Amino acid sequence: MQKENSMWSKLAFNRETMIKLFSLVSVIVISCVFCVMSPAFLSRRNLLNILKDLSPVLMLACGEAFVLMLGSIDLSTGCIASCAAVMLTVLLGKIGPAAYLVVLGYGVFAGLFNGVAHTYLQIPSFIATLSTQAIWQSCAYLLSGGQPLAMLPDIWPYVNWGKASFFECVPLLFVVAFLVLLAYTVISKYTGIGKTVFAVGSNERATWLMGQNVRLAKMLAFLMSGLGAAIAGIFFAVKLKSRIPTVGVQYNMLGIAAAVLGGVQMTGGRGSVFMTLLGALLITIIQNGMNVIGVDGLWQQIIFGALMLAAIFMNSDKDHKGLVVK
Repeated sequence: MQKENSMWSKLAFNRETMIKLFSLVSVIVISCVFCVMSPAFLSRRNLLNILKDLSPVLMLACGEAFVLMLGSIDLSTGCIASCAAVMLTVLLGKIGPAAYLVVLGYGVFAGLFNGVAHTYLQIPSFIATLSTQAIWQSCAYLLSGGQPLAMLPDIWPYVNWGKASFFECVPLLFVVAFLVLLAYTVISKYTGIGKTVFAVGSNERATWLMGQNVRLAKMLAFLMSGLGAAIAGIFFAVKLKSRIPTVGVQYNMLGIAAAVLGGVQMTGGRGSVFMTLLGALLITIIQNGMNVIGVDGLWQQIIFGALMLAAIFMNSDKDHKGLVVK
């Protein structure tokens, strides 16, 4: 029995390593292909664009990673980001820089709301976050009046930091995103509650029997996901200088795909928050490269759908028959 368990553990480890290697090799190969097809791909200006576009995807992915490590899923992150972007644009004109704190507080609230629905009301995460997705998207429409509007010039000074960069190729947006990623990594790997998240994903009942606070771990995971989505919304608003109520919708699945391509196992208990950087980089390079060479937007969606299927296929734990998302 011990030998059998050891064998499955090795297979799970190999699967995680295989996904990371797949993502790393894909980043290198795809970058080379785009470089050959268009020399402008590796220009300083385009590298700046890649890192700017990477930042919100990374925030969605590292927050989603916490929930996936529970063996659950959060489908509301893109809509939380949309609402956060609209909220920041509206509030900057009313209360100035304090709007950033309000939006971060909204992200915490949205995450805790999802956590309560799943943890205390015992609603499966898929259904709970699918429902709250509609709530946050509707809030974004209500706040924006249902239409995109550009930021007024009088609030530009509050968002101009989004244009700052180091050495003209490393944007401040990416530096902030990377620092948040490091903070998330420290919480997941070096704190007791972060380790409990992993343990719950591996075996929730055993973790509870060991006296660990399972409910607190679940609440933390959803809180981190909501906060990451709100930071992504801030990045969207700062980068675009506008309030677009649907800006984060298309990023719902991209955040999940980035976490999975970074090696986070959808059945829970395995993965690295830091490695979501690799998955987010792969997705952003594909997205940017297809724009550079002029691939039609509809074909881009087909390619991303195929990439998502490939990531889930490699990531799926085929040892657990009939396993469903918690």
